[in-house]
Amino acid sequence: MVKRDKSNYLIQSVSHSLDVLEELAGSQPEIGVTELSKRLKLHKNNVFRLLATLELRGYVEQNRESEDYRLGVKALQLGQAYLTHSSLVSRAYPIIKRLSESIGETVSLATLQNGNVQFPISVESKRPVKVNQRVAVAHPAKENAAGRLLTAQLSDAVLAEILAANKPQDAAIKNQLNELRNSGLIIDRGAIEADVVAMSKVVTGVNNEVVAAIEVLAPQYRARADEIVPKLEEAAHQLSNALGSMKRGLVAGLEKEATITAQMRDTRIQKGM
Repeated sequence: MVKRDKSNYLIQSVSHSLDVLEELAGSQPEIGVTELSKRLKLHKNNVFRLLATLELRGYVEQNRESEDYRLGVKALQLGQAYLTHSSLVSRAYPIIKRLSESIGETVSLATLQNGNVQFPISVESKRPVKVNQRVAVAHPAKENAAGRLLTAQLSDAVLAEILAANKPQDAAIKNQLNELRNSGLIIDRGAIEADVVAMSKVVTGVNNEVVAAIEVLAPQYRARADEIVPKLEEAAHQLSNALGSMKRGLVAGLEKEATITAQMRDTRIQKGM
């Protein structure tokens, strides 16, 4: 059976509804129908029908005075459900929290999806001068340190397609590719975000598959990589173990050892030993 690309199954109306929700989730608290129509390049009537449907289901609300729209409580319920049901998030949060408290800096969990880096959870530094936490936001992966690190871990075939444009961001990943893959670590000193040092380490799960990265953000003037990176690597190691990386590796090692032992036993039997 030929496996079709999932984009072949895309339902346009559902996609447009999600576009509306993503726009409402932006920095602007409320948006009107006309503005949404311009941003999404959809006819106002279509936008109004989408909003009406989402409002009836509780995913958006309308300000009766301004007649603009904002996210509804159902959107919050979905977010809370993700945090509750995600084993990655539930296992990552205590580790990220301890790391943030240990180094006094903002720490986030980063995941890669459809060319964007997402931050499902983040713990903000308690210091007066700090880098703000990243919560429920998405950035183009190539324009973010953790995003570049995770992008570099993709297969050669997928990566070649993603970096085909040969833009400066693509060149940056290509130039660091071997280093990013071998170390699973990136340190960006203000090149991507001015006055911010970003340090990220990959997190692996079953079969050592890269599933996420832990990101540390610190103001440049106090970012001591020699002190922070070892703690960051230990946190990533702990989370990887919690997700089954070491366990599966141990099982594989034991299976290999058992196989070798069995082969040696069979050899002895054949030789009459």
